[in-house]
Amino acid sequence: MKTRKHWLGCFFLGSALVLGAGIARDARAENDPALETRIDTYLKPYLELKGFNGAVLIARGGKILLRKGYGMANYELDIPNTPRTKFHIASISKPFTAAAVMLLVERSQLSVRDPLSRFIPDYPNGEKITLHHLLTHTSGVPNVNEFPDYDDKSKFPHTPADLIKLFRDKSLLFEPGQRYSYSNSNYNLLAYIIEKVSGKNYGDFLRENIFDPLEMRDTGHHGDAGQLVPNRATGYVPAGLTDLENAPYIDWSIKTGNGSLYSTVDDLFKWDRALYTERILKKSTLQTIFENEYGWFVGKRFNRRVIRYNGRSPGFGGEIQRYVDDDTCIIVLSNNYAATASIIANDLAAMVFGEPYEITKVVPPHSLDPRVLDGYAGRYQFGPDFFVPNAVYTVSRRGNLLIVSLGTSSFALVPQSETTFFVRMFWSTVRFEKNEAGEVTQLIWQYLRDYPAKRLPAD
Repeated sequence: MKTRKHWLGCFFLGSALVLGAGIARDARAENDPALETRIDTYLKPYLELKGFNGAVLIARGGKILLRKGYGMANYELDIPNTPRTKFHIASISKPFTAAAVMLLVERSQLSVRDPLSRFIPDYPNGEKITLHHLLTHTSGVPNVNEFPDYDDKSKFPHTPADLIKLFRDKSLLFEPGQRYSYSNSNYNLLAYIIEKVSGKNYGDFLRENIFDPLEMRDTGHHGDAGQLVPNRATGYVPAGLTDLENAPYIDWSIKTGNGSLYSTVDDLFKWDRALYTERILKKSTLQTIFENEYGWFVGKRFNRRVIRYNGRSPGFGGEIQRYVDDDTCIIVLSNNYAATASIIANDLAAMVFGEPYEITKVVPPHSLDPRVLDGYAGRYQFGPDFFVPNAVYTVSRRGNLLIVSLGTSSFALVPQSETTFFVRMFWSTVRFEKNEAGEVTQLIWQYLRDYPAKRLPAD
């Protein structure tokens, strides 16, 4: 299974709120009481430290074991999350875009072998790039999200044609088909192709051909910022040691095709059930989708076959895991930008399958002498195996906070001891190491394993 590490490099300045985490339970939920108690205990540290607020659905054999909301959909209005809360699902939109493309394949309106030039005749190198390359992130088209002006562009509405102009004249990162490189631009292009071939707006095509047939009434494309979406959660980001603040504004049309959809855990469960049938796509088509990883990641977890996808966009995160041989589905949606949805989904699956998992242990923030914090200030460079290869992070003190920055984005470290800090944004740990003379020489970022970053000499 391919390694997906790009997400850690894309964070936004945020803030978080110490909440007596309200747990909202839907009256129709048919929860397993023992499992619910275990999950509530497991999630307690996430809720107390404002590392998660959202909704969870777990099902096995078509039977719901847990269906529940946690924390707040809107803190300012004191509205709790429920299973019917609508969340932006970020890149979990991609499996739907891929399904739409394959519907057009079934109707003989296009082929995954078609070159991009068939649909955009003047696209540079379009004769080399196929729809298969776009679907599998092997096109070499650079990721529009990584452009310096992307944040500014994301504040304004866009059509798929507009989006293509943002990257069409950028050089390819490699020859198409040569290797894998995750790029949201691929799915912007696919949305444009869906519109051109079908003659329908991207959102309308998905609604008419997927959402309405499956009665996914709480799922849609947020292509118009002025559109009212009832029961939609507000997005938040961690800030400071224990607070939340509103996520940066984004016009979701900039993510058309790659991350513009909103949904609920209930609707995504309907999607899961449909993928075992031919209600939307033929079984042979579904086999092609999963074998080629068109809009999905396919691999092994707990020695079980899992088809999954995750997403993370300003203020939101989510993961859907389908253990297809066990007919088990884990869905976690969050209106919190902390990168915890995938961690939580993994551990919930471990509970269902009787595998080991750990409950997060985080102590209340220590108060450290400012001189100690000043001793950690400096620039630290990671190696090529880090989430952002060879990245140079700056550590500085702001008042009583230790801040880590990359470019214009930054986040606070929560002191756990004099040398160890917790990273709420990524639910991981940073540890500073010293030599025998007491000089700080490196920091260690701990997420599943250790990633060392050497301290650079002062300028």
